Amino acid sequence: MKLCLSCMFPNDPDVHFCAKCGAPMTSYAAIGPVEQLLAEGHGYRQAAERPRKFIVVLGVWIIFGGTAISGAELLFIGRDMGWQYVVVGGFFLPVSLMMIWKTTWGYFTRPRIDGDRDD
Repeated sequence: MKLCLSCMFPNDPDVHFCAKCGAPMTSYAAIGPVEQLLAEGHGYRQAAERPRKFIVVLGVWIIFGGTAISGAELLFIGRDMGWQYVVVGGFFLPVSLMMIWKTTWGYFTRPRIDGDRDD
C-alpha cells in the first residue's frame, strides 16, 4: 500500500489519485490531459476548504464579496428590470455567500500545527 502524502490514507500502488482526499499520487496525475485538470481542481478545493493563509480568506472575501453585492442588487433592484435579473441574482447571491462562509469557516476551524503562522 502507498500512503497519500496529503491525508496519510493507504492506497493501492497503481492509483493516480488518493481514494480519500483526491490528491494526486503520481507524476502522471500532473501530466495526463484529464488528470491535470483533476490535480488542479484538488489544489483549488484545498485552498477553498482548508486555507492555510489568511490572505486566501481575504482574497475570497474580495472576489466573492463583490459578487454577493452584485447578486443582491440584481435580486432586489432587478425586479423592475425583468425576471431574468432576479434569477441571476438569486443564483449569484447564495453561491457567493456559501463560498465566503466555507472558506472562512475552514480557515478558523482547521487544526493548527506547531509553528503554523498567519503570514
